[in-house]
Formats: sequence, C-alpha cells, structure tokens
Amino acid sequence: MSVPTRVRLIDRVVYWAARGAIGVAARVPERLGYGVAGWLGRVFFRCAPRRRRYALHFLKNAYPDKSEAELLRLGARATGNVFQVPLDMARLTRLLARGGRLEDVLDYTAAEASLRTEQPYLAVTAHLGSWEMAAAGMANRAGEAHGIAKVSRNPLLQHWILANRERAGLMIHPRRGGVRGLARAMARGAVGLQVVDQNQRLRGVFAPFFGEVASCERAAVTLCLRNAYPLIVGAALRVDGRFRFRLVLLPPFVPERTGDKGGDLYRGVVAVNERLEQLIRMAPEQYLWIHNRYRKKPPADWRPGADVDDGSDGESDAGEERDE
Repeated sequence: MSVPTRVRLIDRVVYWAARGAIGVAARVPERLGYGVAGWLGRVFFRCAPRRRRYALHFLKNAYPDKSEAELLRLGARATGNVFQVPLDMARLTRLLARGGRLEDVLDYTAAEASLRTEQPYLAVTAHLGSWEMAAAGMANRAGEAHGIAKVSRNPLLQHWILANRERAGLMIHPRRGGVRGLARAMARGAVGLQVVDQNQRLRGVFAPFFGEVASCERAAVTLCLRNAYPLIVGAALRVDGRFRFRLVLLPPFVPERTGDKGGDLYRGVVAVNERLEQLIRMAPEQYLWIHNRYRKKPPADWRPGADVDDGSDGESDAGEERDE
C-alpha cells in the first residue's frame, strides 16, 4: 500500500489529531474509558428525542410485552455500547500494532464449529456488540477476509486505518463498487464479510425484521445464491462491558436455489433476518436500536417476494445503499 504523495495541510492536522485521540483512548484505564463511554451513550439517548423515538418503535416490535420504561432503559444501555465501539477500534489498533494476539481478548469457543466451514464463505453481522472486533476476529482465523466500509476523505487517515486492519488480514473495499472487489476476492477463495442490518435506500429487498417489513440489503444473499457459497451469521458480543468479547457464529447455511430468482432472494434475506434476530436477542443491550430501521416503506400493494428481482444490475452498488 503506497502512502499518498499529495496531502493538504488540513489533512495532516486532522490525521495527527486523530492519531493523538486514538492513542489517548487506547491508554485510558479500561474500566474508566468504557465506563465514561457507556455513560455518554446513555446521556445521548436521553438528549436525542428523534433517536429515542426510533429506538422505542424498534424495541416495541422486538419486545411487545415489555413496558415503555423497560424499553427505554434497554435502549439507553444499548446506546452506551454503541459509544464504546470507538474505544474498541482504538484498543484493537494498539493491540495489533504491538503484535498482540486477538485470542487474548476474543473467545472463539462458541464459533469453532462454524469456523471449520470450507472457504470461501460469506459471514454477515449486525451492529451488535463490536462489529469491528467481529471483522478482525473472522479475518484473523481465515487468514484473509474482505469487507466493505466507508472510505475516509483524508488520505493519510485512510492509509493508516487500512494498514491497521490489514495487520489482522482484513482487506477493505469502498462502498462504491465494493461488492465487485468482494466477489473477486471470494472467487479466489477468500472469506467475505458484510454488515447487513441497516435500512437500504436503493434496491432493498422488503422483508420482515422483528415483525415489521423493512428494506434489507441484498448483495450478501445474491452472492451466495449465484455461487452456492455458505453463509454464516454471527457477532462479537461484549463481555462485562469491557474490551473482552465472545465470537458467536450460527451454523452455516447455503441459500436455496429453486429457479425462482426473486423468490430465492427473498427467502434468503428472510433467513438472514431470522438469524440476526436470534443473535440480537442474546444481547439486546448491545444493539443499535437508535437506527431508523423502518424508514423506507413498502408500497401499499406489497406482497412477500413480489417486488424482488435477482439484483443483476444492482449488485455492484449495494455497498452504498445504506441509510446511516
């Protein structure tokens, strides 16, 4: 990876400021750092009425028997976990830079059976626990894994972030056209990684998620259908509110191909959603409930699978469809 040669002064300032902030965050006593981050997340939840409304809607779908007060407490705790994820990134960066072992902070016991799946396979997760640790953990065991993520506009910062991820064997493709690079890597035998639980603005597949129809990501299932790749749903769940994790992988499955491309894609997305729900219920206090998951609505005449094609002209841009 070459270092960018033409860099603006502001890029250098932002880069060194970010390096300094990450360095400080990585060295703060663990209990203190994660305690403060969790508290800031809970404060944000109480001070952000729009996000709180999204969370309450989402949580009522998932837990209709709980009282509103219970759901709000759960949403506040979960937002605390979201605020802890940047600390995970800082500590992971330091751990890898010093030649540390992921196994010292990530327990693979509950994932060993699924990790024996023959490569290539595609592993998907949600914004649950620490998705950064999940990606690094999968790449560490696979030897090489490819995922899709936002690209920083700061070339120095982007170069540094990518270099740190590559220490764990994690190769990142940009959202614009990133699925093509992911598909090529998997064709060579690499493991693919995607986060698939956010609202899709463009070309989403409408399917139930916690009982309400949501616009869902299609590229992961499309890739598996076209190539008969196994698909694994999993997450790195936080342990004791700290920089300790447990990797949980559900048994792999291969989406069924019946010849009905639209119907196969819909059923594959439903299968992924059902597994994501199963994982989220294991640790609901670690999920991103404040996302507007149901922002895009299905048409009034929507029927399951009726709006789905095989994605042949939209696979390559799926990585930029998320509504953050």
